[in-house]
Amino acid sequence: TFDAQFTDEMRQEVADSGRTIHEVLTVASMIEKEAKKADFAKVSAVFHNRLNSGMKLQSDPTIHYVTGQRRMALRSSDLQVDSPYNTYIVSGPICNPSPEAIYAALYPDESYVAEKYLYFCSKDPNTGELYFSKTLEEHNQAVAIYSPLWQAYDQERGIWL
Repeated sequence: TFDAQFTDEMRQEVADSGRTIHEVLTVASMIEKEAKKADFAKVSAVFHNRLNSGMKLQSDPTIHYVTGQRRMALRSSDLQVDSPYNTYIVSGPICNPSPEAIYAALYPDESYVAEKYLYFCSKDPNTGELYFSKTLEEHNQAVAIYSPLWQAYDQERGIWL
């Protein structure tokens, strides 16, 4: 499936980007699991900004992949799981990304890159709408606002603490 979706043109675009196929696919796989297609390029910009500033990628879907549970409100113990897929520690692809996610990994939203967005969180787990922040303070404020929705979402699914 991967070879059918990852065209020669995409391979050339990766080569031109200065990143490795592994790096692009790691970011693309997280984009695929983090956002709706309409937000792919914005999420990509956040990941590019994190990489460019030396931050870890810290993508929650990588924790979901490792633990096998899609918990919206992650526990600190979830973030410490020793795995080559836990992007709070290391990074590796977690799925076979769509061509759209690969494209977004190669071409992030330039305005979000320029404005240095570094964070995003779910506004509503049911709709997939995201809230983007430039600073950790803004992000923490958003988390405080939206985390009750994440907890309710987890509780409805029987996966709360």
